[in-house]
Amino acid sequence: MGADNSGADAVVDALQKSYDATVDFVADFRQETEVKTLNRTMKASGKLSFKRPGKMLWRYDEPKYQFVLTDGKHLYFYQPEQNQVIKSPLKNAFRGDIPLSFLLGLGNLRKDFSATLKASDESQKILRLEPRGEAGGYGEILVGVSKVSSDILWVSMRDAAGNLTTLRFSGMRKGVGVSDTLFQVKIPNGADIVELGQ
Repeated sequence: MGADNSGADAVVDALQKSYDATVDFVADFRQETEVKTLNRTMKASGKLSFKRPGKMLWRYDEPKYQFVLTDGKHLYFYQPEQNQVIKSPLKNAFRGDIPLSFLLGLGNLRKDFSATLKASDESQKILRLEPRGEAGGYGEILVGVSKVSSDILWVSMRDAAGNLTTLRFSGMRKGVGVSDTLFQVKIPNGADIVELGQ
């Protein structure tokens, strides 16, 4: 156990505790994906609503009308330009997108990742998470954790193809009484539903 690791353990514990104590939250997000093969950066933004257990809605302002919804059983991903909703069971929806799964409270950070403390400054500590076992598909995941609140400020992950996705959260408000009805899927008019991995 290096000093490195014990520092990481404390941050992981604080982060886990902070999330275990959170029944619901809303936040704004900004997402940037550097697509290696196209040599360009795709930007997206919107609002995230979360409610335990296993409910989440990412509602995008950009690209307009896009959404990702989990209702506790399935994940629905609507792409307006294809006019289709991709529906997959929650248990395998997160294989490629592991950082979202601990946001859902599905994950136990210590069980799912080995963590090291990569850096720290006056406002945040930066954790490097390596997925254990089944959680493959990602090379490196970095998480910025607020020193004050132990909330996640941002998550950055590089996938197997070398694409880098960074999510930044702002304006987080906890315990706002998010309604269950928010997580009932509404399929947009005329959209095809494509079911994966049933």
